[in-house]
Amino acid sequence: MKSVLVVALLGLTLLNINASAQQIQPTSNSKQMKQYSLLVRVPENYQSEQAVAAGPLWEKLLEKWKADHAYVLSFAFPGESYTVSGQEKEVKKEIVLSGKLRVVSNIVLQAETIEQALEQAKFCPILLSGGTVEVREIPKPVQRFN
Repeated sequence: MKSVLVVALLGLTLLNINASAQQIQPTSNSKQMKQYSLLVRVPENYQSEQAVAAGPLWEKLLEKWKADHAYVLSFAFPGESYTVSGQEKEVKKEIVLSGKLRVVSNIVLQAETIEQALEQAKFCPILLSGGTVEVREIPKPVQRFN
């Protein structure tokens, strides 16, 4: 199972490495734009063949987002997963599942509204394989003065 997971994520990783290398800088009109995090989850049984088949769809989508000045950055989580929990701060090497889905990547897009970000998320190829995309607004940092 572990080797299947690594191979399955390889396709997403290669795609995300290419996309991150071509990170788009926010445009000058981005002052009214907000940033949104798209947490991409795949089914627990997602196979490497599915990741390879989805590669061209992701590439096409990234090009669309870049042309629309929506894309900011993306990255995959191909490595192992650890959790720290409880007052004992217990460390476990484990994959955290939500239902039977695991997070495999994060995409940051910019849009004027959450509704626009949700519309962009509907194009994610992972939805064709039973995955999900969780969309959350990234709050602007609070400036503190000492």
